[in-house]
Amino acid sequence: MCKAFIPLLRRSQRGRIVNVSSGAGSIASMDNSTPAYSVSKAALNAFTRSLAAELKSEGILVNAVCPGWVATDMGGSGGRPVEDGAASVVWAAMLPDDGPTGGFFRDGKLVPW
Repeated sequence: MCKAFIPLLRRSQRGRIVNVSSGAGSIASMDNSTPAYSVSKAALNAFTRSLAAELKSEGILVNAVCPGWVATDMGGSGGRPVEDGAASVVWAAMLPDDGPTGGFFRDGKLVPW
């Protein structure tokens, strides 16, 4: 999907790609509780780094964001409010032109890979 939209992002003034990842995809803290989910998110994080390197010279920022445990149908009750999880995604989508690229963030703070 990213590859399909890159031509449009190149024509935009502020191209941003925000991949919604998870702390479960952090190799630094990965455990065996959800192996398929964790490995798929780790792959998304690797793709984020690769795509960020490809697009950096064009001013398109590419980052991964962990919204945290959010009280949704998937996350179940007890998680943080949807608005709080969405705020991380919005933050990454609205980064200034000199903002970070190729990072993994939660609530605007770096998450270990």
